[in-house]
Amino acid sequence: MIEVTDRTGALVAAILLLTPAMARAQSEDDQIVVTATRDATTREVPESVTILSADQIRATPAKSLDDILRAVPSVNLPAASSSLVNPALSTASMRGLGGSRALILLDGVPLNDPFFGYVQWSQVPLESVDRVEIVRGGNSALWGNYAMGGVINVISRAPDAERFALSGGGGSFGTWRGDGYAAIQPTDKLGLSLSASANHTDGYIAVRPQDRTAITVPNKFDAFSVRGALRYDLDPTLSVSAWSSYHEVAQTLRTPLNTNRQRLWYLAGDITKDFGSSSLTATMFRVGSHYVIDNVDARPGFPAGTSEYVQNRHRTPATNSGASLTWSHRGDGVLRLLSIGADYQRILGSDTALIYSPAYALLRIDTGRGKQEFAGTFMQVDLVPFEGLELLASGRYQHYRSFDGFDGSPTQLGNVPAKQKSSFDPRVSLRYTVSPNLAFRAGANSAFRAPALNELYRSFTTRVAVVRSNAALEPESLSGWEAGVDLNFTNLRVQATYYDSTIKDLITTRRLVAGELPTGFVGGTLAINAGRARARGVEGEASLRFTPRLSAAVGYTYADSVITQNPAEPASVGLQLGGVPRHSASARVDYTAPGRFQVGARLRWHDQYYSDNLHRLPIDEQFTADLSASVRLSPRLEAFGQVENLFDQVGVVDNSGKSVAQLGTPRTAYGGLRLTY
Repeated sequence: MIEVTDRTGALVAAILLLTPAMARAQSEDDQIVVTATRDATTREVPESVTILSADQIRATPAKSLDDILRAVPSVNLPAASSSLVNPALSTASMRGLGGSRALILLDGVPLNDPFFGYVQWSQVPLESVDRVEIVRGGNSALWGNYAMGGVINVISRAPDAERFALSGGGGSFGTWRGDGYAAIQPTDKLGLSLSASANHTDGYIAVRPQDRTAITVPNKFDAFSVRGALRYDLDPTLSVSAWSSYHEVAQTLRTPLNTNRQRLWYLAGDITKDFGSSSLTATMFRVGSHYVIDNVDARPGFPAGTSEYVQNRHRTPATNSGASLTWSHRGDGVLRLLSIGADYQRILGSDTALIYSPAYALLRIDTGRGKQEFAGTFMQVDLVPFEGLELLASGRYQHYRSFDGFDGSPTQLGNVPAKQKSSFDPRVSLRYTVSPNLAFRAGANSAFRAPALNELYRSFTTRVAVVRSNAALEPESLSGWEAGVDLNFTNLRVQATYYDSTIKDLITTRRLVAGELPTGFVGGTLAINAGRARARGVEGEASLRFTPRLSAAVGYTYADSVITQNPAEPASVGLQLGGVPRHSASARVDYTAPGRFQVGARLRWHDQYYSDNLHRLPIDEQFTADLSASVRLSPRLEAFGQVENLFDQVGVVDNSGKSVAQLGTPRTAYGGLRLTY
């Protein structure tokens, strides 16, 4: 039975008074494309989905896309904005799974880092985004690795019309941003687009007052992205599209020498042949990443908090190359869609750590490296046996292999054995439409996540502690089911879903005992497969249009996610999974005044939770209110202003245990201009 505290109950009651049901906060067309079916057919699907439109994204005060997604029910992101934390902590999951257990895509290409699995959100220029599709629930049947909790697919604007948009502005803490997008059509067959973004902030001091020292500095952030795309129609039945992007980011966190830098590049393309009711699509992509991080320690012999040195510097290059081939047939009878496909990914990565003494003498070099392959075949069928009932079924046979592994850390394992595993992952969803206003959904799925290269081969050390990888890790697997209801009226849309999942071989860590520690180290952890965990809960969304000018939406998530078996760390059994709040809620209200003025309010809340499975590292309860407004100065020029955290409610949002806890963003104002053609 779900228990709700008085405080939580009061908040939920207030939300339900604002909007009398929980519903789907989607675009006006209420359509899902691509992600849930891996096909370009536009229609309803019998799954729990949310679409964020370009207008919704522009109306939300946000430095990057994660600031927007944090308000979507069942999307689990760290409480801290990605610009404030080490990239390796910028995880993404869904439905209470925690960690990196959701697949993030940009036009179908994985954004999850090849080596670590995290997401560098600032690489997506917001002006280039057409919409974001969020599909909840295990989706390995279509998309393979990482899709345990669901899939988030960022869809860019297609270069199919001539457009131009340029926005820029500045605000608190020396912040400035610029975004631009341009698309042209030199001929009827050719479309080209170019987008770019730059983001800078001098930052604020995120360290709590009691933890600040003489060398504490604001968290500084710089990012730059550029992306080009083309579409060319060779003839009415044959089209080619391609895109490439480059992104670089640099951060300074807490102290002057604690920095990280990353460069990312993408190259992707596809070719589609249309045969009338059938089509054949081939895709290819290649992703490259180079990550450098300097980790610091206190310099011995100096007063505490007055001097530091770079104790270790990690350089981590990695690549992810992939291809797929999909044949689809569309019909208008019982069989609406039949797809058959195959895909392949190959990931290569290494980590080299230079370990220094306080005098900057090189003490040793730690290395770790390895490769992974994922090969799968999948099939999908969409059936309408009779009017009102839709059945969507898919399945994947997947073969996974990790190989050429090497551990050159203080554990000195050297070459490690290869691991491989095959699995079959099905997903079945159905939707029964009782009336134009009411439909019921149900589904079941199986999914998996292979350990990332850093979990397998990258051990990390401080001066006295070691965080050990584990080349013997097995992939995680999930099995689950869900049931939901959809209400769809003229001005009200409703979606509510109950889900229940079991995770086997959950990847987590345990503490090392004295006999397991390398010489000279006094503490540490080891990556392990814990056993089992349970993730169940309720998610709901509601959107209501009171008048043509006034609309509102709310969302609520209850996540009961606990470890149920963990012989290596029994104290964690029965506790909420780290990184997952039990209760979270969001609301938005938008008003368009007569003339050219718009105003919107966004509210987000979650209860206190913990970043670790043993509940030693708390994340404070958070309530955040954001305001945004815009006024059209001319048909093509718009002025806008935004206030984030209006009531200046600041608490701990990052508490990894690897450094001092960090506070969230204080009240921040930002304003600028947007020009469109």
